Amino acid sequence: MSQALRELLRAETDRLKDAGLYKREIVFTRAGGMAAGGMLRARPQGDDDSPSIINYTTHDYLGMSTDAQVRQAAIDAAHRYGIGVSSQRTMCGTLPIHKELEDWLRGFLQVDDVILFGTGYQANIGVFSPLFGARDCILCDGGIHPSLADGVRLSGARIVTFRNNDPDDLEDVLKRSRWARFRAVVTNGVHPFTGRVSDLRAVCDLAEQYDAMVIVDDCLGIGVLGNRGRGAAEMCGVIDRVDLVTGTFSKALGGAAGGFVAGRGEIVEWLRQKSPPYIFSSTLPPPLCGAAMAAVQILESGDAPLPNLRDNVRVLWDGLIDRGFRVLGGQHPLLVVEVGEYEMVREIVNHLYDRGIYAHGLCYPVVPEGQASVRLLVSSLHSAEHLQRTLAAFESARGVASFAVDALAALGQVEL
Repeated sequence: MSQALRELLRAETDRLKDAGLYKREIVFTRAGGMAAGGMLRARPQGDDDSPSIINYTTHDYLGMSTDAQVRQAAIDAAHRYGIGVSSQRTMCGTLPIHKELEDWLRGFLQVDDVILFGTGYQANIGVFSPLFGARDCILCDGGIHPSLADGVRLSGARIVTFRNNDPDDLEDVLKRSRWARFRAVVTNGVHPFTGRVSDLRAVCDLAEQYDAMVIVDDCLGIGVLGNRGRGAAEMCGVIDRVDLVTGTFSKALGGAAGGFVAGRGEIVEWLRQKSPPYIFSSTLPPPLCGAAMAAVQILESGDAPLPNLRDNVRVLWDGLIDRGFRVLGGQHPLLVVEVGEYEMVREIVNHLYDRGIYAHGLCYPVVPEGQASVRLLVSSLHSAEHLQRTLAAFESARGVASFAVDALAALGQVEL
């Protein structure tokens, strides 16, 4: 390995640490049988006596990762089929449980067909290259998830960006891209850095008017949005108008792993023939299929704790607003508390952690400079006491934020 490269990597890593941007991995153990959305024990330095905290950094919105039915389904699948298949779907990697899961998803999501992938990331990077090329144009919402952006780039199509949730700008781009053989409008059902739900009705109206496909990454929405948790398309009343939806099992649907693409039959059939992550990756392990299928069945039956989750979102949203915080989102359990400068979000996140609240800060380049924020992922497992402790911790964070602003002003970085 080049010595110059090693020195460069060390120097750049040190710069991340000095700037407070180095990502440290904290070891967690689940305490008292509580699932990931509730009380956890954090061991940042391997200390078993460190205090329990309330976790707001997991996408296990419905607590299904430790649901008894979901866990038993994974165990049963392991006993019946083994841990893994060690083969691709097109060789000997297709088992009855894979087809059963695809069938359940097809019925639940009310689509023509479904194809499974190893992860949600694989689903997003596996969609575009089989469908589009240099003669085509892909119109991307400016706020799409990085995995979608990676998939779009792999297609070789011309990429044009429109402003996040701006139908007028989207229409302008559609008018200027009539030269393309095929066009697709790509967006998130829920935007991961704001918590806002896309106006999919407006997107579908424009796509139909200008003969474009609609592709939606709804990894955050499926399981929690809509009457039965079918996602943003159900919430917006456009299930039959979206051409493709990508999703994952690693969030609301049990928290395990795996992804899928659901939508038009002709497209899904072609992806089975040509999508590289599907053709060249080992198939989803049977225990993960069993867990995902149980989660879908719980949602289909109406037994998922969606009402409790939505009550928790409302309580936290209203409480933060009442305390004078600017909060984005509100329709989804991903809430974003806008703070401002990075130094302020760092102080607030540390303050919350010291009071037993674990939340992540978002800063540049994830969000624009000066728009740093604290992201809260709400779970149905958060109790009323958890929520009140969280609100109290935010209220006490006011002094910390004011101190950070004063410090920045003294350095001439902000105006008061």
